[in-house]
Amino acid sequence: MPARTGSVAPAGWGIGIFPGVSRQRVRRFLLTMHLTLGLAVGALLAVTALTGSLLVFYVDIDRMLTPELVLPAGQEAGQTAPVPLDRVVQALREAHPARGGGWRLELPDGPDHPIMARYMKPEETAGKSFAPLMVAVNPYSGEVLSSRFWGRTAMTWVYDLHYLLLAGEGGQLVLALGGIGSLLILASGVYLWWPAAGKWGRALQPRLRSGFVRQVFDIHVLAGVYGLVVLLPLIVTGIVMERPDWVKPVVERLSPMTAPPVLVSAQDGTAVGATVGADAALAAALARFPQAEPRWVEVPGQGGGAYHIRLFQTGEPGWRFPKTSVWVNGGDGTVMDVRDPTRWTFGDAFFGWQHPLHNGECFGLCCRILVAVAGLLPAVLLATGTVRWRQKKRTRPARAV
Repeated sequence: MPARTGSVAPAGWGIGIFPGVSRQRVRRFLLTMHLTLGLAVGALLAVTALTGSLLVFYVDIDRMLTPELVLPAGQEAGQTAPVPLDRVVQALREAHPARGGGWRLELPDGPDHPIMARYMKPEETAGKSFAPLMVAVNPYSGEVLSSRFWGRTAMTWVYDLHYLLLAGEGGQLVLALGGIGSLLILASGVYLWWPAAGKWGRALQPRLRSGFVRQVFDIHVLAGVYGLVVLLPLIVTGIVMERPDWVKPVVERLSPMTAPPVLVSAQDGTAVGATVGADAALAAALARFPQAEPRWVEVPGQGGGAYHIRLFQTGEPGWRFPKTSVWVNGGDGTVMDVRDPTRWTFGDAFFGWQHPLHNGECFGLCCRILVAVAGLLPAVLLATGTVRWRQKKRTRPARAV
């Protein structure tokens, strides 16, 4: 975001950042860095942001592309309530008898939504870190509607491109480093744009001057300045989610974090198979949080284990992946452990807010739309920045040979 005509860097910034270096040299260095990183990282940021815009409405777009995921009108006629979850689990195991592990059931988001079940480690995708089998089940009949592998549908492919660059852990590292580069682009752009005292109103005025060259420049500046409010948290949360191992030690120095549950009694071999059904396990979880809304039921494998029930409580930042959790022993139905977001430490809250902030879910539909629109800005910045660079390159005087 180069400065507008007549703008100057803030007094003292050059001295504060690089002691003993003139402001002109600092500005020249930051302009070169802004240009170089913009051309090197801009395409990566644009692709990541555009795919992120699609993923804000991932479920809705997936349902548009997959008719089986939309229950027809009147589907529930004559059936006033969903079938028991135990019947759904039975249908899954009958449809996939060779899969003896556990299933994660995402409960319907509306009357025309199916139950979405995930088998996390299918043999067909064993070489990938995350590529579950996704099975849709009619909640009113227990009928299996579709079976798909993650990464082999349009929206899950987009997700892997956004989160992994289709390159596994190496892609995560590239995206995290690209995110840091993007922060440097934004920081240098703000420095170069920073208006002189008394010129803030003019600098922030959303106007396009006459002439193509000036209009390209104004679009670049306005998109960067106004988009900064949304792009900054999106980039930061993206880096944290890509490489939490970089951030967690710092957060733990500031605040303790709640340790993961140790479910010894679910793995001690005293019970063979789960004798408690999914409905009973869900009832035990809801008894602990009677005002909560059930969202996920993780069913243990046929060898036994614990149910993991995820519930949504009012006030949680994320609705689709809430953090209220209850673990129920599959052998005797006792509650083994709970996690309650109302008792979060600062460290728990920091990580608990990352995904809802990143996709805009934390502040409702308006915020999701804002995040989706903001995903278009890096492409605008890349295009206008590239045009601006070519304009300056054409007008630059040729060096003497």
